[in-house]
Amino acid sequence: MTTFEIRSPDGRTVRTGSLTGPGTITPRPAAEPGVLRYDVTPEAGVGGPVTLRWTWPAEDAVTLWRPMQDSRRHLPSDWGSHREVRSVRSAPVASVVNGQDSAIATVSLSSNVRGCDFAVGVNEESADQLIELTVTDVEGDGFALRIDLRSQHFAEALRAVTAEWAAEVGDRIADVPPVARQAMYSTWYSDHQHVSAESVERHARAGSAYGTQAVIVDDGWQTDDTRRGYAYCGDWEPTGQKFPDMAEHVRRVHALGQQYVLWIAPALIGVHSKAWDRLKDRTLGFADGEVTAVLDPRYPEVREHLLECCIRPVRDWAVDGLKIDFIDSWARSSVPPAAGGDCSSVDEGVERFLQAVTDELRKLRPDLLIEFRQDYVHPRLWQFGTFLRAGDCALDSVENRVRTIDCRLLAGDRAVHSDMLMWSPSASVENVAQQFIDALFSTPQVSMELDALSPGHEQVVRHWLGFMRDHADALLHGVLLPSRPDARYTQVRAVGATETVVAVYTNPVVRVQEPCTVVVNGGAEPRLYVEGACGRLVDLVVSDCSGHEVHRETTTPPEVWAIDVPVGGTARIVCD
Repeated sequence: MTTFEIRSPDGRTVRTGSLTGPGTITPRPAAEPGVLRYDVTPEAGVGGPVTLRWTWPAEDAVTLWRPMQDSRRHLPSDWGSHREVRSVRSAPVASVVNGQDSAIATVSLSSNVRGCDFAVGVNEESADQLIELTVTDVEGDGFALRIDLRSQHFAEALRAVTAEWAAEVGDRIADVPPVARQAMYSTWYSDHQHVSAESVERHARAGSAYGTQAVIVDDGWQTDDTRRGYAYCGDWEPTGQKFPDMAEHVRRVHALGQQYVLWIAPALIGVHSKAWDRLKDRTLGFADGEVTAVLDPRYPEVREHLLECCIRPVRDWAVDGLKIDFIDSWARSSVPPAAGGDCSSVDEGVERFLQAVTDELRKLRPDLLIEFRQDYVHPRLWQFGTFLRAGDCALDSVENRVRTIDCRLLAGDRAVHSDMLMWSPSASVENVAQQFIDALFSTPQVSMELDALSPGHEQVVRHWLGFMRDHADALLHGVLLPSRPDARYTQVRAVGATETVVAVYTNPVVRVQEPCTVVVNGGAEPRLYVEGACGRLVDLVVSDCSGHEVHRETTTPPEVWAIDVPVGGTARIVCD
């Protein structure tokens, strides 16, 4: 066992950490106060995991922020905090946060860590946070441990982590085409596996009228079976019954002004596929009863098959991108040996496959679109994906809020999309607006029959798609400062170059700090309270959830200024 020292910026707290396993740990010279870095070098030729372990005072912690598709917020106990991180699932970072949104400690590993057990939890005996990181798979000869003990907004602490990851990955990071930040239509919730060429073209035509820029064709194009299973996956050829001429169909969608993104789940192979007999002995086991298995990417013949399946849609049908799904199916905790395989781990095999896909497809189309889904958020995947969608949470706008914000906090410069927006045809206009407001700081995907909306719903959808487009500088590119992750983000502020947008959810008190602030009422009450405008001449414009102006005035507000703003509406505040 080797020990190392962790010291707080003021020097008052000093703890001793330990490294167990075959390796050494060496502290780096301090580059900035409060940020500790260590180089960990596993012993060459020995193998086996390396475990780093230490404790840190919990102080006034209220939650642990970590990248998980399940957005539950709590302080886990050390025995229940273990989380298996893989390059295809989650990311090696966690931040202990207090009730003032300040990070107490933010711990991360370098981006070349492909696999680890990442545990941060409350030790019941000491009331400390126990941190235990066991690294099992690394690209290269070693990795780095980073401990940020600066008192700062937790979002700033996470941005510093992603900045270091970006520096490590460097020019291997995939470029994000501009269309990746534009609203898109998705067929999943509207069509599910009943999707067809006719329905896609109908959605593309309607989406164009609403300003969407691409249509994402989800599961169902490759099978006539509509029972929501994956027993027919593996060949990735269009079903002639629903898509009789794929290339001509894609051409018609392009003529409607829409780009075309096609769903594919390369990890999965079904027993009813033509490829099953050839590849059934190259799997990691079944994933869906005994009708769907997970292909083993450690075998070259598996990667070659999948590469052709991914190239064909772009080469032969002229699609503009792929929605590559179920990548996390490859994150299996135990796998059989790969006799005849050429990779040391499944994760290495996945990366070889994804690298081949992106290399070949970008020769055909340099601005290729690749969608990944939460929980594929590891920085190693920044090399391949161009936009990241929040995990499935149909109709649950609050969950969509938490998931999109979580993704934004760890995405660096990646484009982040909402889960597909849907609502009941009988929903109130305010409820429809809420779906957009909760996804406000992401690029929206919509999955409704847009040409069948009621007039009220149509007006709301047009307004909010326009709002998100008009305020994209702040919403998508501004400095994101969400509040109270323990309470599922009670308020979110995005500070852009010329304006700030604040979405109010359960905290109706808004602090005006910049000359132009747009406040969005995502709460349940038609009244907000503004601080910081006292003594200044202020122009106020209030609109309802459909974008109709309902009030305008110029005034000098009191210290706490109560403003009536309709639920789902906005207040634009401009201070002289």
